[in-house]
Amino acid sequence: MDKTALKNDMLSAISDELDFWLEKEGTIRDGYDYETEFMNMSRKVNQILLSKSLGTVTSNRNKKNSKPVLGSSR
Repeated sequence: MDKTALKNDMLSAISDELDFWLEKEGTIRDGYDYETEFMNMSRKVNQILLSKSLGTVTSNRNKKNSKPVLGSSR
């Protein structure tokens, strides 16, 4: 996926989440509930950004993707 398509995908997903927040935000009267819901929305936006920026994740979590830092291993 090219960067423009990725950016548009991220913005679309975040826009949907913000639309939902703006509808809900006006109905919250308690400060604690407002803060809790705001933090939940923030976490969702962060999760969207992280998951979309990672791209495809390999099924093998133990696969080594980088070269040794200090040279070759013994």
